[in-house]
Amino acid sequence: MVESFEIDEQARLIPAEEYATHTDSHKVLVFVDHENRIVYLWRGKKATFMTKLMGTRVAARLSHTYPDYHVRPISEDNEPAAFLALIGLDHALD
Repeated sequence: MVESFEIDEQARLIPAEEYATHTDSHKVLVFVDHENRIVYLWRGKKATFMTKLMGTRVAARLSHTYPDYHVRPISEDNEPAAFLALIGLDHALD
């Protein structure tokens, strides 16, 4: 199961089901992969500095919520294959 959230400039997690299958360059998104125990912090290249900073704070908070999970920060265009497969974009690698 994967949960997806958008992070706003007040460090709030906003549930965002639409991002379970794609990303947005203007956003900072969190994907919680419960099966593999990974929290992905994805930062769009056009996201504001403040939103990126709040993403870091949220990731720190989530590391306490899910102490057995690994937090993986990801910058847009540097996504690992496992992340792309998780959100269904692994076909972009073909």
